[in-house]
Amino acid sequence: MKFSLVRAVAALAVVATIAACGGKQQFTVQGSISSLNNSGLILGNGGEQLSVASGATSFAFTKQISYGTDYNITIIKQPDHMTCAVSGATGSAGYNVAIQALVSCTQNSYSLGGQYSGITPAADGTARTVTLLNGSTGGTAVLTSGVAATSTTASTLTPSGDFSFGTFVADGQAYGVTIVPPTNGLTCTLTNGTGVMHDAAVTNLVLTCQ
Repeated sequence: MKFSLVRAVAALAVVATIAACGGKQQFTVQGSISSLNNSGLILGNGGEQLSVASGATSFAFTKQISYGTDYNITIIKQPDHMTCAVSGATGSAGYNVAIQALVSCTQNSYSLGGQYSGITPAADGTARTVTLLNGSTGGTAVLTSGVAATSTTASTLTPSGDFSFGTFVADGQAYGVTIVPPTNGLTCTLTNGTGVMHDAAVTNLVLTCQ
């Protein structure tokens, strides 16, 4: 009982002090950050801007806000080569014990592909397939000739065209595309198969078969 009474008196003293000063309880607009690997991120709230360094795992605005004041955390500038989003970005100070938003960032990624030619059916008219592999985890692209036309079926030949991998490549990540044997009797060469992804889709791979 004595302990409870002391706590109650202390709480009343805090309230009385705040009231006597004519102010309200103050809150820091803050939160945590995940996977921020690059520089350039700028957050905003109520006219204040905050630059966040690469590798940071938390943030806090300098200006505190009063109890009952709304906050709205926005991304003024995305970090280099990344895209970030804010969860818990809006609210009213005092609704929770503390303001704790979350900024989640991911590396931008782009498609990898190009053009192919010379993938024709076998002599007996059956389809032939060439498979391309991007590294060990970058996915595959499967290119097929279709089936040759006969007297009873329409042609579905696709000896040339565009292709792309189903798995995107992150900005800054190296790619290395190889031809997976066997190629079903075709002789194929690939140019521009290696490089580093940077800010745009790669479309200059060239697969030539005969």
